[in-house]
Amino acid sequence: MKRSLLIILIVLLPAAVLRAQDTTKTEAPYIGALDSSLINKSVFSVLSSASGGSAVIDQTPQTKTSFERYMASRSGKKANGFKILVYSSNSKEARGASSGIAGTLKSKYPHLNVYRSFKTPFFMVHVGDFRTKTDAMKVLYELQPTYKQAKVIKSTIGWYAF
Repeated sequence: MKRSLLIILIVLLPAAVLRAQDTTKTEAPYIGALDSSLINKSVFSVLSSASGGSAVIDQTPQTKTSFERYMASRSGKKANGFKILVYSSNSKEARGASSGIAGTLKSKYPHLNVYRSFKTPFFMVHVGDFRTKTDAMKVLYELQPTYKQAKVIKSTIGWYAF
């Protein structure tokens, strides 16, 4: 009896072990990376003015109108994202310093949004509206030689940054 039970266990045990291992693959959907140079631009204008080639979009005028109407309806909406905190201080000179830093950043990086704010008791300067931390880090590496205290922070950003 023990011998037959042992033989049954030897035969069934490998099958049970193999059955316990789930070998099916599950793949997460691919979410493409964002090209920051395309922020706040219409796909129609980018494709029609592309240098080095051309693209023809065969669609009805209603499709383009519908897309533009959708984009207009989303203006003013907010989303979660990232900004770069370039300056934050509560010193007596903070108001003037934040104004000077904001002006310098606007002239040096005209493609980035620069925000100057006051949240008691700090004057702050933020740069950019980034959907991903990776996009923010790319700009942070450019800013850090000049602004050593700059860091990426979570923030609300305008929906158009998508």
